[in-house]
Amino acid sequence: MKNPAALKLAALASVAVFSAFTAFAQDVEDPFADAVETRHGLMLQMATDLGVLGAIAKGEIAYDATAASKAAANVAAIASVLSMAQFPAGSENGTSADSFALPDLWAKQDDFLAKIVDLNNAADAMKTAAATDGDAIKASMAQLGGACSACHKAYRQPES
Repeated sequence: MKNPAALKLAALASVAVFSAFTAFAQDVEDPFADAVETRHGLMLQMATDLGVLGAIAKGEIAYDATAASKAAANVAAIASVLSMAQFPAGSENGTSADSFALPDLWAKQDDFLAKIVDLNNAADAMKTAAATDGDAIKASMAQLGGACSACHKAYRQPES
């Protein structure tokens, strides 16, 4: 007669090994998980800083040169590091988990890179505006928002 405790232990060990293998297999299946997570983090930080600038532009919070300049500097810093390094081929929506990037990003890579240049130009203009006053920020938001929107409309799958 077999020992029921030993059978339970063997069953649990088998489940643990299978679970660990499954978790490992999932990591191996998406080699772009780190790149997608990195770009999500960059975009989340940019959205946070744009929220500060947008609130100032809308008059929801008082103009604060230090806070505005820091937010604008963060946006410019993030824009300056965006490149194809965060968007490796194969990391598109439907292929790579949690990706919103559309395949056109790679098919029209020159246009995508031009949009990054536009974003950098708009972010640099915002740095100047942020050091000026709330009205300057409000005027600069159209250019910066337009740069973000142009890229997202062309190369980002809307969240559902």
